[in-house]
Amino acid sequence: MDRKLSLNRTQLKTIAIVSMVIDHIAWGFVDFYSPLGQFMHVLGRFTIPIMCFFIAEGFRRTHDLKQYIYRMASAAVLTIIPFYLFFGDEYGYRQNIIFDYLLGLLMLTVLEKTAWNRALKILAVVALFGVSVTVGGWIITPSLFILAFYYGRDRKQKFKLFVIANVVTVLSIEIAIFINSRFHIMEYDWTWWSMLYLLGFMLALPVLSLYNGEKGSDRPGSKFFYIFYPAHFVVLWIIKKLTIEYHSVYTLYLGIHILVIVVIVIMLEGVLRAQASRGQNAVAIFLVSGAVYVCGFVLEILASTADGYYLACIVQYFGEYIMLISILLFISEACRVSTPRFIYLLHIVVSLGLMYALVTTRETGFFYSYIGVNNEHVIGRPELVHATGFWLSLAFMAIICLEIIIFACFVFLRGSKIEKRRMILILCAMVSCWMPILITATGITGGFEIPAIGMLAAGGFMYASLFRYGALDSVALASENALEKAHEGILVLDDRYRVSFHNRIVDDIIGEISHSTDLREHEVVGRILDGEINHIDVADRVYEVTVEELKSGKLTQGTMIWFLDVTEHMQNLRNMQELAHHDPLTGLYNRGYFKKIVDDEVKEGHKGCFLMMDMDNFKMVNDRYGHQRGDSVLINLAAILNEYPDDELYACRVGGDEFCAYIRNNTDKEYITTVIDNIMNRFNRTFRSEDDIRCTISIGAVINDDAASLMDCSTMYSHADKKLYEAKESGKNTYRL
Repeated sequence: MDRKLSLNRTQLKTIAIVSMVIDHIAWGFVDFYSPLGQFMHVLGRFTIPIMCFFIAEGFRRTHDLKQYIYRMASAAVLTIIPFYLFFGDEYGYRQNIIFDYLLGLLMLTVLEKTAWNRALKILAVVALFGVSVTVGGWIITPSLFILAFYYGRDRKQKFKLFVIANVVTVLSIEIAIFINSRFHIMEYDWTWWSMLYLLGFMLALPVLSLYNGEKGSDRPGSKFFYIFYPAHFVVLWIIKKLTIEYHSVYTLYLGIHILVIVVIVIMLEGVLRAQASRGQNAVAIFLVSGAVYVCGFVLEILASTADGYYLACIVQYFGEYIMLISILLFISEACRVSTPRFIYLLHIVVSLGLMYALVTTRETGFFYSYIGVNNEHVIGRPELVHATGFWLSLAFMAIICLEIIIFACFVFLRGSKIEKRRMILILCAMVSCWMPILITATGITGGFEIPAIGMLAAGGFMYASLFRYGALDSVALASENALEKAHEGILVLDDRYRVSFHNRIVDDIIGEISHSTDLREHEVVGRILDGEINHIDVADRVYEVTVEELKSGKLTQGTMIWFLDVTEHMQNLRNMQELAHHDPLTGLYNRGYFKKIVDDEVKEGHKGCFLMMDMDNFKMVNDRYGHQRGDSVLINLAAILNEYPDDELYACRVGGDEFCAYIRNNTDKEYITTVIDNIMNRFNRTFRSEDDIRCTISIGAVINDDAASLMDCSTMYSHADKKLYEAKESGKNTYRL
């Protein structure tokens, strides 16, 4: 089936961000009048229309307009300095595009403010346009685009108004260029053809026409653009400084490394604050060794002698070795890769041996045969001649990286979904450690090493793997005491259905369980996970079983099984059912439930005999001796009827001194007569007073044996009632069948 191409909000914003970066790279590093520069600027025109479209949509949908305005204003203020650093020579005092978006948003707010009259609205809009003309980066244009997208009735009209606004602004600029070429009013010396790239704004319309109205992925978050926008200016400015403007490179180069160390320390504080465990310890070691590694480069930047560079090399290698070992340790904890301890011990021994070779290399020449100073670069650099120890060190680090790759293959083949996510982040961290060296080797950085950037990225990946994808094993340590004190059984399985932890009650309920096997194969737990078991009886206790997935966002990280003791609840429920189905005085079935079970018997085609019983002289017992004595008489009859099990006879108290019974699966008259005689004879001995008041019983019986047309309970009741009447008329203490 053909699927129509469409784009959601996240995809459109991604296109806008990529377009923006292309445009800004062109402004910073490509000649504006060159064909490449013009082409890149045309590609960069997608951003503003897309963002203006979503600002108009956001104004229409937002539940908190003040917060929306505040967020955009904050982003505009935070971007002032980064924007000036990169664009200061080009734009001077003019502001960034978020400021222009803010003006457009404020215009919509003013125009839609019902409490203001028209004159006040016009005055406010003119003032905002004036601010845009005076200090806006894109004079008036973004505001016009936002208004076009908001006030257009449908998509066709929105696009029509947008095109008109685009053409009018370009024509206005062309007229201004023509006037300036004659009178030189403005400082800009543009040519008429160089501004035609602004018509590229209309290229965004086919892309916007594919918008399907859906939100798309939650990643990146809604605040990503506001963070990315100033951040990418800082990065581009740094690159510009490193590649073009060398006069301040020393301070910049040193400042970047110090800033990275500060950020690493902040991440380290976050890791340690969550209570240290093995997985967290591995990340903490990685961050500490990473900070040491970057400190080595700080020492190198500050050094000016061979001794200083030598000390910097020692610090760098020490941090580098420990970083790689900590990655292995974290893989073992976060991805459950069983790693023998001797491997870590071997790595540490080799690291110490190589460090010893480096420390003594001036005497032995084993690691570096020569350490000197190279002053040909803008910043002094060490001049090193590699020897055997260096190549052994390189081989050692390559072996560790190979081990990490082997572990990664194992995880991707046999690991769970969450372990694969963690492994991807760990691999990204490893690549980030080495990527700066490869980038430096290409010559793009002008010979400057940028390990700090790679280390910052690696730390971020490790930090994300620890927190975002639930690699914290301190949960078990922090929760064990609480779980042991709980009155419920709690069993927590990881995403591979292996036991993370459980309390002792679970052992009492389902027996001892293995912590190293997939519990989907367990006889009881497997059936619980499949939904086959929801109650478990253990001794005299009843446990209700519930299964709950443990999720982080949309990602399942494990399963929790609760065993709730519902013994008292079940007993209370049974008591309530007893009360609902039984007569409270005699304990026999009540009339409603008796009718139901007799009708069920008939529906199943079972024959039987219906008995209707009524006490003789019962009113005289109540009147002479009171209701308490009368109740005992009723209870005496109920006791006789209760001696018959349900598989032989159902009995109920209809009300007062009237009782019914149904003899099941037997229509033999001789047997029925025996049952009736037994009931009557035993009951006749229960009450006889000195005043010769004798309480007896009369019975009317109906045999239900016509297989072709069995009577229901109501019909049998009616016929038995007539037979009972006949028995009463004949002198009581008798029966009619």
